[in-house]
Amino acid sequence: MSQKTGSIPSLKMLEKDCSTVNIDSSSQTLLVTSPYPEATLASAILSRALLRSNRKFHVTFVQPVMTVESLIEIKTKFDSSTVIAIGIDVLGTKKIKKGKSYPILIGGTSESEQLHTITIGTDFTITPAAYALAKSQIDVSSYDLQLAATGVLIQDEMNGTKKGANKEITDLAEKEGLVEERKGFRLFGVGMLPLDEALLHSTHPYLPTISGNQKACDELLIASEIPVQKLRSPLNNLNTSEAQRLTSNLITRLDPGVIPYLLGKDYILKLERESSPIRYVSGVEIVATTAWARHELGTIMSVWLGDRGRALRVMIDSHMSHNKDVISSVQRLDSGLVVESTSSATIVKLIGSKAEILPDAGRIALSNRLVDPDKPLVLDNEESSTIIWPYSRFNTKQVLRSLLKKGILPLTSSSQSVTIINSPEVTEMVLQLILNIDKAGS
Repeated sequence: MSQKTGSIPSLKMLEKDCSTVNIDSSSQTLLVTSPYPEATLASAILSRALLRSNRKFHVTFVQPVMTVESLIEIKTKFDSSTVIAIGIDVLGTKKIKKGKSYPILIGGTSESEQLHTITIGTDFTITPAAYALAKSQIDVSSYDLQLAATGVLIQDEMNGTKKGANKEITDLAEKEGLVEERKGFRLFGVGMLPLDEALLHSTHPYLPTISGNQKACDELLIASEIPVQKLRSPLNNLNTSEAQRLTSNLITRLDPGVIPYLLGKDYILKLERESSPIRYVSGVEIVATTAWARHELGTIMSVWLGDRGRALRVMIDSHMSHNKDVISSVQRLDSGLVVESTSSATIVKLIGSKAEILPDAGRIALSNRLVDPDKPLVLDNEESSTIIWPYSRFNTKQVLRSLLKKGILPLTSSSQSVTIINSPEVTEMVLQLILNIDKAGS
């Protein structure tokens, strides 16, 4: 099929690959999904198509890297199901017996030539590949195209200029009026949260001196001459001059490095209500990241499937609670906790902090130089340790591939962190391996 390292297949190539696939309509489909945002969006596209055709399916979330033996075990356990693995790297060259059908891989990488032949797309075209498969097997809707474009736009933040199927999907979505480029604030809840809350509880990005500081927020809004009647309305309700005054005052209060994450290009998802927290691609990425850290992927999947009632409310409440806890932990870090600094890492004990907030707290501590920004950070809450690394040269998948070859598989908690449950020895081994990966790639 079209999997080639470094290449971006066209949409036509993906559709050609999908035309050779046959998903048995009489059997259940098992979607085995990586926690990466683009993988959960791709899984939602396929799930929606299966729902429309009244086919039975089940979604399960797994680590983004597995051995071929684990894939064989899943296939054997669900022998009567069509197994589709989404955004997962598979290690090992052991051959898979066909049985009722071969598993189908959407994106991801593999060491086996056999798996290359049953893989659709690459790790950089996960949502376009899912869209093409859904279209070839059942049908797709405008909302599915919007989901596919959203996945591409989230990945484009890291991977640069859109090419091949990625460009074709976003061009098609723009042509159909499903996504629209905009410039402005990239905070969560810009069309939903009261103005001061969007600033006060921001962790993507974290706003030093403002996030978690009600007094500083009030002073900022007074200095920006925001009318009293607009203080409890969303950021999007500000007129041009009000937004410009707020922007000017924010720029003078923040480090220049924060500004591109706070202000800049974003995309509107036109099928979402104006007050929806996921009306903007930046908002989708933020809540997907939180759901990954909190292991609440089932809830986020319900939202991607179209639940704009209970699941969306649960997601919003969980995200806001998460942000408050993250900010509290960052403030503890900033207040002068005892830090152990070695030549290779910074180690901080955050006793009492929840494990799920450590990835974001660590990311913020590194990016805001609360600790050495050039070394991995280990946050220890006594029950688990989370290692967050500052290097953008590699991600969680690359770390897990190296670890799994040594028989170690920690929990993933973000694209640049892993969590080890109550094992100082394993934590040290994982840390050393991360340092070795960085050294080899630098």
